[in-house]
Amino acid sequence: MTKNKGDIILRDRLQFTLDGSGDLSTVYGRMDFSQYTVGKKGLAVKEVRFHLRDPGTASNCGIFSINADSISASGSAAGVGEYKLYATTRAYENASDVGIASPDVLCVEEGQWIVSPAGGAQALGAWAQWDRKWYGPEDLHPAGFTVVSDLLIGIAFDTWSLAADKTLELDVMIVADEITVTTERMNALLTQQQDL
Repeated sequence: MTKNKGDIILRDRLQFTLDGSGDLSTVYGRMDFSQYTVGKKGLAVKEVRFHLRDPGTASNCGIFSINADSISASGSAAGVGEYKLYATTRAYENASDVGIASPDVLCVEEGQWIVSPAGGAQALGAWAQWDRKWYGPEDLHPAGFTVVSDLLIGIAFDTWSLAADKTLELDVMIVADEITVTTERMNALLTQQQDL
């Protein structure tokens, strides 16, 4: 996984609990970079990897299920479950405001589960569709994305019914390189991060 001799691999595990409807308003976990961002030091983040886990699942593997809702759920409208994960140096109030063009956002992962209506005139049989999108390059830049503060990991869920009231986990792995940042660049980055 390490690309260069000097690369650092940082890992963290975040826990969060969905409510009774399978929702989770935007919450953040913090990747502590304080030992790497002292004085004129910073990190050049090269890769960000997310891994959703369900340690409370009945299986032996703890795999997060992409099934947001039962395919036999009642109703005449399609069921939709969604989640968004993202890495940023700026705290956004709501995940719906976050996209890859949002300031200080390194990457975004979106997952969506759609289940056909179980009843009603449009029901043509049971079907489900899973879609996962990753925005942001795997290699953020040949020199990396400069970070001079902690990194925030944003998490939000909508109607992930089969995980209602469950505590899930998100593993995060960062590949970065220690760098020296000029005073001018440091001031620009810190000013930008305070501009909420």
